[in-house]
Amino acid sequence: MSLFEQWNAILEGKGLSQAQSEEFWNAYLAHEKVIYEDILAKKVEDGIDKITGTLEAFGERYELEPMLAIGFIDGIHTSLLEEVDMDSITEETEMDYTIDFEKLYFNMHKAKAEWLYTIEGWSSILTKEQMKEIKKNYVDTVTYKAEVKVGRNDPCPCGSGKKYKKCCIDKDV
Repeated sequence: MSLFEQWNAILEGKGLSQAQSEEFWNAYLAHEKVIYEDILAKKVEDGIDKITGTLEAFGERYELEPMLAIGFIDGIHTSLLEEVDMDSITEETEMDYTIDFEKLYFNMHKAKAEWLYTIEGWSSILTKEQMKEIKKNYVDTVTYKAEVKVGRNDPCPCGSGKKYKKCCIDKDV
């Protein structure tokens, strides 16, 4: 079973009780926050916007077993400039992935990961205006906008000035 398949089994909750699953996720998400804090700090301090090295070395750096390291990469891969074939990653896979920080911030909103998009380090990478714009763009993607239905006695949307029932009600406007 590949590392990615192992990770997906965890995502699906296979082999874990409800209590074990909650304990796992609470521990993982707290650890995940520490990794993101480090990634943001490296961007601020050294201008580093990449994840490099082997998956095994990445895991060792952040005290993650390989299956959890691939879980982290799975969580961030949609915010990378490079396309990542998750199924082919092994412990020896050399990673050289560039992070798109604006997309990462957007995706953290999309995942409803408030504990991540509120990390203090973001204010050193994105301006308040950028953060507001990204959040607005996210909200726009999830806001349902109902179509306005034209009533029979409303003015016709074609602009004729007639009531809809006397103009285009039988036409596809």
